[in-house]
Amino acid sequence: MSKVRELRIKAALNISELYRLSGVSRPTIEKMERDEAVRPDLASAVCRVLSQRLEYEVTIESAEIKVL
Repeated sequence: MSKVRELRIKAALNISELYRLSGVSRPTIEKMERDEAVRPDLASAVCRVLSQRLEYEVTIESAEIKVL
C-alpha cells in the first residue's frame, strides 16, 4: 500500500472526498496511490487536505508522492 493511500485512510477519507476537498481529479489521486508521478502543484493540494485532516504537516516527501 502506498504511503499516500495510508495517509488518506488514516485521515478517514475516501478517494471521492479527497478529490472534492483538494480539487485534484480522481484519476490523479489514483495515480498517486499507484506511485506514479504527478504534477507538484497537484501533490501539494492533496498534502494540504491531508495535513488539515490529520492535524500535522504532510509534505510531498513525507507522503512519498512522486512528482514530474
